[in-house]
Amino acid sequence: MAEAVKLAVRPRTVLGKKTEGLRRQGILPGVVYGGHADSQPVETDAHAFELGYRRWGSTTLLSLEGIGGDGMPALITGVSRHPATGKILHVDFERVSLTERAHAEVPLHFVGTAPALKVGGVLVHAIEHVRVEAFPQDIPHRIDVDLTKLEVVDDALYVRDLVVDTTTVRIVDRADALVVKAVHQRVEEVAPPPTAAAAVPAKGATPAEGEAAEGAPAPAAPGAAAPGAKGAAPAAPAKTEKKQ
Repeated sequence: MAEAVKLAVRPRTVLGKKTEGLRRQGILPGVVYGGHADSQPVETDAHAFELGYRRWGSTTLLSLEGIGGDGMPALITGVSRHPATGKILHVDFERVSLTERAHAEVPLHFVGTAPALKVGGVLVHAIEHVRVEAFPQDIPHRIDVDLTKLEVVDDALYVRDLVVDTTTVRIVDRADALVVKAVHQRVEEVAPPPTAAAAVPAKGATPAEGEAAEGAPAPAAPGAAAPGAKGAAPAAPAKTEKKQ
């Protein structure tokens, strides 16, 4: 059973577009919802949350201190980031009960080296997370996937192959859903270079048979005068015999 991580939060009164002023002060706006109660705007230290979230992810049970008396058990269900900088802009917390099962998305952690890689295979990862059902304190931080089981090309691991403590955790995703598979490496065909419309002989080279050098006149037709040759003398007129 995981120990809840304490996170200091405060009720938030600044709402809407005015929350940008909170961010400039290093304060992260958020909201707490669920648990058969109304949503409540909250705020927390942005830097402390950023550092903690790198370790917690979305599966660590938190105890929100500062609201709800002795601490409110909650899970992180959503984090909004700036599209350019990646800075966290907002966080959603969901109230949970330690006596009721909850659903969470647990990341997969791929470990080991697949022997199939040594025989020319490559790995195709179909999913990176699975949804599980468990009591909040029993939700695993991650699920390990042993890649050494992929011995040859076409070997695959499915959701049914994932190892979890089934006495406390139930994987909700389909058992036959693909997780990772070793496949043949695709060899991209290189297109042949385009054929030149007409090959131009190098300077001084003799054109191939049946070809004329670039810029050279076409060969004369049979019986025609060669280019540059003097014209033939006209034929002498035929003599006419004078009748007596």
